[in-house]
Amino acid sequence: MSAEKEEHPHISNERLKSLPALPGVYLMKDKSGEVIYVGKAKSLRARVRSYFSFSDTRPSVRFIVKKIVTLETLITEDERQALVLEADLIGRYQPRYNIQLKDDRSHLLVKINLDHKWPRLELVRKRKDDGAKYLGPFAFSQELKTLLEIVRSTLPLRTCSDKVIYNRVRPCLEHQIKRCAAPCCLDVDHGQYQVWLKQAIRILEGKSKDVLKSLEQDMEKASSEMRFEDAATTRDRIEILKRSWVERPSSGYGRESQDAFGLFVEDDKAEISVLKVRGGRLVEPTSYSLDCSFLEQEELLASFVSRFYEVEELPSEILLPFPIEDMEIREELYSDKSGGKVVINIPQRGSKARLTRLAAVNAEESAQVGSDAPLLQALEDLQEKLGLEQLPRTIECIDISHFQGGQTVGSVVFFKDGKPFKDNYRRFHLEHQSTPDDFASMKDVVRRHLKRGVEENTLPDLIVVDGGKGQLSSAVEARAEVSGSQPLMIGLAKRRTMTMPYRVVEAPGRKRNPVKPERIFFENEKAPLVLNPSSKALHLLERIRDEAHRFAITFHRKKRSSAQFKSSLDLVKGIGPKRRQELLREFGSVAAIREATVEDVVQRVGLSRSLAERLLAVLKA
Repeated sequence: MSAEKEEHPHISNERLKSLPALPGVYLMKDKSGEVIYVGKAKSLRARVRSYFSFSDTRPSVRFIVKKIVTLETLITEDERQALVLEADLIGRYQPRYNIQLKDDRSHLLVKINLDHKWPRLELVRKRKDDGAKYLGPFAFSQELKTLLEIVRSTLPLRTCSDKVIYNRVRPCLEHQIKRCAAPCCLDVDHGQYQVWLKQAIRILEGKSKDVLKSLEQDMEKASSEMRFEDAATTRDRIEILKRSWVERPSSGYGRESQDAFGLFVEDDKAEISVLKVRGGRLVEPTSYSLDCSFLEQEELLASFVSRFYEVEELPSEILLPFPIEDMEIREELYSDKSGGKVVINIPQRGSKARLTRLAAVNAEESAQVGSDAPLLQALEDLQEKLGLEQLPRTIECIDISHFQGGQTVGSVVFFKDGKPFKDNYRRFHLEHQSTPDDFASMKDVVRRHLKRGVEENTLPDLIVVDGGKGQLSSAVEARAEVSGSQPLMIGLAKRRTMTMPYRVVEAPGRKRNPVKPERIFFENEKAPLVLNPSSKALHLLERIRDEAHRFAITFHRKKRSSAQFKSSLDLVKGIGPKRRQELLREFGSVAAIREATVEDVVQRVGLSRSLAERLLAVLKA
């Protein structure tokens, strides 16, 4: 039972609970970012959680779980799509543990050696770095056989091996039945052969409609030039392709190439997911994180689509969740660029609408994962730099603020998994101090805060004290009175002089930076630790400390402002909140009221003469 409750050091229980109960594919990555395992699931939440709850007792699974640092999910519409997508991803990434846990027989690929004068379509199971073009993998062999039969019946490409083509003296039977142009023996136009090859590739990519259009143009040209035999041959190929294309099974998304865009926006960040459908099959989705601080959603999506198709291949149809500007102009530009008609649609129902909704779901899921990944890396870096035994998932920072010794306040901010958790922010009044004493103030705030933490069992993994050795020592003394040696405490402060000794990590041969660096103080060490300015750990600590500053200063200003009003307007008997607002709205400031006459106050605000006299007497005292 205890094993089920144990939390993974990198994949939190909150992350596992947030997984969608939808079909899809999950990718597990190690600390270097390499995909080590790819799997599919009917329910991503149930399947992935089984790894981390130890309900899967296979030794190999437990071995993999120890190596997992990052978890990504890709949502599909059904299990069949998940199966196909899993095959594609395994073929692309070749995860080493899929071979151990699964049948190591790879799915089929189509290899085309473009360096050969007369390239052919070869079936292989492994992708090599040999400069050849690879199509696939194809999870269903019957689907691939159907496609190849369409190609061989439509386009006269050679099918014989290199050994055979260089040793033939006369055309084979394939040429006699018009399935091969016989470049082995006959004088075949090399340019025309390349056209056939490109058409074959487009058929395998699910773009048969483009090939049909091209063949129809060839037939019309041959007919106009009175090459009736060539026109008849092309006509027969068109009929075969039309019949095969119509009869070809589909997965529900149609046979044309499609790109579906999904958008998820939260605060000033956005995530866009692009789902590509090729040949009726959903291929690997891709997601992009964007900063959308100053853009409306329509402008954001329009800008992204423009940039996306500067480098990506255009499909036959682009599916968007809502209209964007210049859609008709975009269709014309994209059609000219691709050489075929490109349509932009905003589907409302049917399979295309399901595809855009699926893209939106993937965008939201990717946004949740993507926002956590850099924070996780920062926490891991902090754990390493501070030499901690466990990941500091909960961190608090304590700051003291005062104004010339008056209105002293303390603040505590709380971060969980690198994110601010404002429900756990705390403020402390320190009215009893007549002179500024940061050390005493720190000790008081830490004592009061930790006492509550012990009572409620909410002590964090790490407390960052804003200040140097003195503030840290005061905090440690208070901790000893309340909670013993827990939690761990460090101090964070900028170096005041350039002569104090310190330890530098990450850049041992580097000259000391003339800019005052941040110093990290430890309880039992004299020399502070100075991290590289580019350190992710340092950036996280600075962000937490800056948030504590902001929270403390905001509270302090509010208190100071309240005290200012209390010492002036609020001290006048008969002036309540409503009349105070009227006075400030009419005169603009307390100073302006002080310079006014009794008659001005009576006429402009409507106070009685006696109250106006009493008010000015208090302000001018």
